[in-house]
Amino acid sequence: MDAMGFKKTELICTGSELVSSKSNRYVPLFAAKLRPLGFRIYREHSVGDDLKAIAKIVACGLNSADLVITCGGLGPTFDDLTRQGVARALGRKLIYSKYAEQILKCDYNLSKLPPNFKNQCLIIDGAKMVENANGTAFGQIVAVGGKLLVVLPGPQSEWVPMFDNFIADNIKEFFKSKEGVIRMLRLKVADLREVAAEKLLRPVMRRFPEAQYTILAGANIAEFSFTVSGKRPSEAAVKLSGIEKACRKILGCAIYGTDEDTLEAAVGALLKKKRATVALAESCTGGAVSDALTNVPGSSAYFSGGVTAYSIGSKRSVLGVKKSTIIKEGAVSTRCAAEMAEGVRRLFKTDYAVSVTGIAGPDGGTKELPVGLVCFAVAGRGIKTRTFTRNFRHTRGDIKRCSVNFALDALRKIIQ
Repeated sequence: MDAMGFKKTELICTGSELVSSKSNRYVPLFAAKLRPLGFRIYREHSVGDDLKAIAKIVACGLNSADLVITCGGLGPTFDDLTRQGVARALGRKLIYSKYAEQILKCDYNLSKLPPNFKNQCLIIDGAKMVENANGTAFGQIVAVGGKLLVVLPGPQSEWVPMFDNFIADNIKEFFKSKEGVIRMLRLKVADLREVAAEKLLRPVMRRFPEAQYTILAGANIAEFSFTVSGKRPSEAAVKLSGIEKACRKILGCAIYGTDEDTLEAAVGALLKKKRATVALAESCTGGAVSDALTNVPGSSAYFSGGVTAYSIGSKRSVLGVKKSTIIKEGAVSTRCAAEMAEGVRRLFKTDYAVSVTGIAGPDGGTKELPVGLVCFAVAGRGIKTRTFTRNFRHTRGDIKRCSVNFALDALRKIIQ
């Protein structure tokens, strides 16, 4: 247990794809679910489909952590070896469960289980079985002295309901957790670099030294999180509120949300509240801003449409950018961005319009117009068109993602 009162968790994700071709994105998902229960992930391991390696890392985890969670490797194929690896680490047998067999027969309307399904019925001796509403792999919970081992399937659609509906309660019961004494909040910040955010927030961190802080950088966005503890839920809540108020006083409108909020959802909520509509004119982002906005359910209430005007010809013929603007200012200029925004607003007859034009690279840059230079404009009913210029860095993908977030944030601030 650390100074904040967190118990240790080790997360073990199995699958050869995790050490060859895919990134493991489960750590923040598990961390968010474990934190309210009083647990922090101290180490995460990605292990290939290797029986000895799985057994070794499980045994290692049980030596150092209070709670060990494995995720993945419970399917019906030859390379699903987590059950066997866990059983070997514990020195226990795998027992065939007739009850599991009955459930699978019923769920899949089978009179007889195929051979590969029989693997799904193997339960570690002494484990508590957890039913899976969305798949064939059963979860398992094993008490190992004063420690707990949880074995979960890999697909998120399977393990999340199992954790929420059953695992969390078992963890609380086993460890006699006092839920509520630990609280965390994540403030989402836009158009503010990680280092700049840290500098601004240093007075808050000095004022509240008992909390734990983390700053995470993103694509022209950042996330400032803080964790507090208290003897009672009310005490922790008061501490959290105090830090949040201090942060909001310093960061102001740079904060666009908390926890799971997204920038596109924040923009959508503002447009909905004002009963306003928006259109987009995109060049270097290739429609990515439109894609972000339409990822939000209900976006048809405010998103009228967009134009991906990649070529100079389409900027002129579709959006009405003047020939003289292209000749004198260029396609990557604030003047061109302004005419793109005004043109798409006329085209769709919306309350607001946003445009993006820039050089995403890696080629095409010059000394005067370097790779990463992006121009933006926001036009609106009854307001003067606003233009912005930013210089983003790194890869083509990074520049595009930063451009998407800046465009959304510029619109958000103008709507507010």
